[in-house]
Amino acid sequence: MTSVSGSTTCNSIALEPLHSDITVIYVLGGPGAGKGTLCAEVTREFQIKHLSVGDVLRNERDTPGTKYGELIARNMEEGRIGPMEVTVHLYNGATNAARQNDDINAFLIDGFPRKMDQLQLFESTLSRVALALFLDSSEDIRRERLYKRAKLESRLDDTVDIIQKRFQRFNDTCMAVINYLEGEGRVEAIVADGDINSVYSDVIHALQNFLQDDLKRR
Repeated sequence: MTSVSGSTTCNSIALEPLHSDITVIYVLGGPGAGKGTLCAEVTREFQIKHLSVGDVLRNERDTPGTKYGELIARNMEEGRIGPMEVTVHLYNGATNAARQNDDINAFLIDGFPRKMDQLQLFESTLSRVALALFLDSSEDIRRERLYKRAKLESRLDDTVDIIQKRFQRFNDTCMAVINYLEGEGRVEAIVADGDINSVYSDVIHALQNFLQDDLKRR
């Protein structure tokens, strides 16, 4: 199905049927928009599970004897999150685990999908997205945040050259996802240039307006 590293293919994943009884919220925004920080705040307020694509993939990669660990490791070394069939499959497992173990039916999906084909696969095999929160912030502010984070955390993907590539990739692919969902009335844009408290307040307001029947306060 999906070519990986030029020669490895992924042909044996049985993707699960569509779930109509869960609420899925995408959190989208460019690198440095504050997606992870914002998601952590929201999960303190609502009974909702935050599933970061990076965490989901790293968990599979680091599990001894895992089926897709080596495949994921190779892709992550090259800056990719694919193949998308594996990613959606792992998301399905993570949502099922949260439903069974924590009695949670609402999910914040952070960092995925990044392309239209990923969105189409996710919505056709896992769940239709109820809402996409778009953290809209200027590139200059996001770049400054990433530089500061690089000094504090020494992340390999926060170098000047890689940051610019990540910005370009976001503009070239993820904005198409945001524009598509916006055309269907499923996007709530949040100005994310300010401090976390003001952004968080706007996000809570958006969630209350759009999903008050689906999300329970803690």
